[in-house]
Amino acid sequence: MAMEEVAAAELAAEFGGPGPEDLANGAAALAAGLLAQAQSFATTAAALESSDTGHQGAIEASAARASLALAMAQAVSEAAPPARAGLIAAAAKSLDVSVGGAVTQIRAAALSLPTDDAAARIAAAQIAQEIAAVLGAA
Repeated sequence: MAMEEVAAAELAAEFGGPGPEDLANGAAALAAGLLAQAQSFATTAAALESSDTGHQGAIEASAARASLALAMAQAVSEAAPPARAGLIAAAAKSLDVSVGGAVTQIRAAALSLPTDDAAARIAAAQIAQEIAAVLGAA
């Protein structure tokens, strides 16, 4: 365990960090944020496609980002925590989106959560940070 992880675990234990229910709610909220992103990117791709003005690269990029957001939502909501980053990295690679782009997307989703549950927000931020840390090391 890295020094930062030990410090975070000690701090959480001391102050009663997110519990199992908070982590489950945080994962659900983060997945909902990612689904909202997917909808936004898909809407952008559709709007660009309907404008028919030669935006093929932007259409493809928006569609890839929408697909990645869906894959990340699935990983966050269905996969065990240790497997999430690997699934997200594989999805990013298959969609030709940079891992840095995936990190940005998951951090953005954690900042725009559709909940006022403070414990779930903290848990979602923690989940996003854990994934980003693993992806950043990859």
